[in-house]
Parts: sequence; structure tokens; C-alpha cells
Amino acid sequence: MKLYCLVLIIGAICTLRAEIVSEDANFISYRQVDKVTVKLRKKPQRTVICLGSLVQLWYAAGGEVVGIPRIRNFETLPEAARKLPVFGGAFSPNQEKIMSFRPDLIIYAYRYERQRSLAESLRRTGVETVGVKYDNFRDFAGLLDFFCRLNGGNMAENPEANRVVSDVERICRSVADKPKFSAAIVFATAAGFRLEGEESNIGTMINMLGGKNIAAGVPGRRVAFSYERMLMANPEVIFVVTMGEENMLKEKFKREIMSQQAWGELSAAKSGRVYFLPESLFLQMPGMRFAEAFTYLSELLYPERTAL
Repeated sequence: MKLYCLVLIIGAICTLRAEIVSEDANFISYRQVDKVTVKLRKKPQRTVICLGSLVQLWYAAGGEVVGIPRIRNFETLPEAARKLPVFGGAFSPNQEKIMSFRPDLIIYAYRYERQRSLAESLRRTGVETVGVKYDNFRDFAGLLDFFCRLNGGNMAENPEANRVVSDVERICRSVADKPKFSAAIVFATAAGFRLEGEESNIGTMINMLGGKNIAAGVPGRRVAFSYERMLMANPEVIFVVTMGEENMLKEKFKREIMSQQAWGELSAAKSGRVYFLPESLFLQMPGMRFAEAFTYLSELLYPERTAL
């Protein structure tokens, strides 16, 4: 019964699940997003992970890591991973450094070209590699189940994984009858501003909580920011997520966007519903803190709702 309920929960809120082709006691075959199937030995002993957001999931699934990429905030990692050796950034992995860890499995983010090139090179040396998609919450449960199976278990027997998925489903259900709203999600960096699209993690969360993203229908995770688009769409809520020095970027947004003509006519500005989101939950994937992130957003969107 427990496994059946878990399957229903995953099916209800996740459109992508781990594409496991076959599995036995020792091996698992996994079809990547490029439709290439890789055969992997279970219970790897020396795993290297090329995307910081995946480290938390791997540990939650019972795995351990010998090398990680450089990330902005190591406090977002499991404590056991915070002092692991670093092999470069997610966009600039150092192959020689990675090979010095004597890895038996490389887990990489398929959407990053440099990581794909690295994986192809390492495969030629006999190292097993697998490319995964982890762009938003809809990828979460299937990927976590895949990681659990790679480590010799399964998600149905992982209480922490069950809790995150069921809590998110409960939060979304609790606001299902609330009035719908329109939202803009602004990604702020020192180089400028972009709008988060439907495929972004925050865009996905907003959609699951009953919102309509003003960048809906535009392909990609982020699109060019347009003040005219903002004025025409007139969002009821504006979220800003920063990547960089937070206070500096807040001032940049206020100076370059909020000071423009007609800003005060926007619904979000009139109601004071312009929110700067905490980097720790919304810049990187929150992983096992997904329920916390959903709760944070739902309380901003529906402050009148009954506490869970």
C-alpha cells in the first residue's frame, strides 16, 4: 500500500521519472535525456558529482561522494560533503583533478556542454558516467528514486524522500481552490535581468501552486527581461531571485527597474507584493528542502490560508 501511494504521488506532480530500462541485483540500465542508455554498476564507491544541486540528493539516497564542484554556498550541502575536494566549477571541470579521485561513477548535468564533453572523455578511459536532468521539481522524485536504486535501495523505503514528496503534494493540494494569480519571476545578476520561464524551478513551483507565469509559452528556462512585457502583463506578484551580492543586486533592481516610469501602476507594486527570494532556497535547487521552499512561496502567495 505504501509503495502504491508513493507511485500515485509521484505521478500526480512529476511528469518525468527516472527512465530505468532494466535492473537486477548488480546493475541498472538508465536511458538518459538524449535517449542513450547507459549500464551502471550498483553501489559505486567513488562517485564524483558535477552539479552541486545533485550532491544533496545523492546523500539522501544513501550515497557518498569523493569530489564535488565549487559552489557559491557550501552550507547548502550535506555536512559530510562540505569539506570534500573540489575539481573546479560546474562550467569548468578539471578532468585531471577528477581522475586523481579514481572515480568509478561520474554523475553530470546533461544540459551543460562542458560536462557532456567531460563525460565523453572519461567514458573512453573506462569510467562509468550518467547524464541527468535536474531543472525543476518535476525532475525531483524520479531522479531521487533512480539514485536510491543505484545505491542498492529504492525510494519507497526511504522515509525522508517520501516525506518531501508527500509534503509538497499536500501543500499544493491545500491551495488548489484559491484564486489564481499572475506572477513575474526576475533573475537578477550583476550583468542584468532576465525572466524565469516555465521550465525554471521557480516557474514550475509557481505553476504547481496555481499561478500563471507572465513568461509562459516562451521556450527555455530564462528569457530576456522586458519592462514593456512587465507593464503589459501587469503581474499581481513579482519575485526576484539574485545571483551575486544580494544587497547590491537589490539596490540595482530598485534603481534600474522600480524607479522607472509607470512602475507604481503595476498591480504588484500597488499591493506591495514584490518579494526578494532567499538564495539558499531559490538560487540552487533546494533538494530535500523542497517542502520548505514550497511553504515559503505559498505563504507569500496565500497569506490568508490555514497553516498546514
